[in-house]
Amino acid sequence: MEEYLEKIHRYLPLKFADDEANEFIKYLSDAYIENIEKGKYQFAFKAFHMLYMTFVYKIGLLKKINPTAQDIFDYSDLIQKEADMITAVVKNLWFRKVDLKKCLVHIDARNWCSHATGKIEYDEIGINHLINDELKYTERLQKKIEPEMISFLKNFLEGERKNSFMPQDFQDLFVKYYFSSADLELISTIQLPLFTKKSNNEEIIKQKILYLLLMFEIQNEIKSDENLFLIKLPILTNGLPEKIMITKYGETKEKYTSEIIEEYIYPIIWRFGDKDRDTAENMLKSATL
Repeated sequence: MEEYLEKIHRYLPLKFADDEANEFIKYLSDAYIENIEKGKYQFAFKAFHMLYMTFVYKIGLLKKINPTAQDIFDYSDLIQKEADMITAVVKNLWFRKVDLKKCLVHIDARNWCSHATGKIEYDEIGINHLINDELKYTERLQKKIEPEMISFLKNFLEGERKNSFMPQDFQDLFVKYYFSSADLELISTIQLPLFTKKSNNEEIIKQKILYLLLMFEIQNEIKSDENLFLIKLPILTNGLPEKIMITKYGETKEKYTSEIIEEYIYPIIWRFGDKDRDTAENMLKSATL
């Protein structure tokens, strides 16, 4: 049943800015494992359910279910009943009434596991069913946030194109937006109109370079088997001219695009294995001839 823990962690923030929140997630994860090992399945479910609700709170924050919430865990104070939170999220995402009823069953089960009823309500099979059902709705809720991920990527590339991003800056970005591995995977699949435009001016080139740097950090974070940076590199090489006009410190002048590539792209591809590095270099040479 440890695989269930791995699955829910894919949807939880990679890291919180607050150390106490990170400790909270670890505490719940450890409690789940310890109770599974001891056959205390109801207590294991309670820990898992709290991880699941952390994900639900995250969706609530992303969808602005309560505009006054500034943090994921604000919802534990703003909305006293978990059933109210589940209801608000499910209705906001236009799920069917039958889905709401199923999600409310999870809340009821958590309550039954918490009350002194004088009997054990669920065995291992029953708990497995509940956890699998929560994971199913986790996946379904995740699919509903694509518009927010598209909006993030578009705004990020347009707003940050003038800034030089270092690896730690991307890590801070992931923390700021509570990104999970599943979020980063989703972002890596998004297609924007920008990507089909020719790289023939400073603004487009800077946005595309920023995108490639983001892809490199994402592939490292999610430990992708694919070289996302290399796969996306043709986005930059499309229509890349020998020279472009750039503006710096209020002065406009001509600059070779090979200089820009040397500054931003080569430090990345030099980290690749021989095969991927050769492929990237050939692509760049062909583009700038």
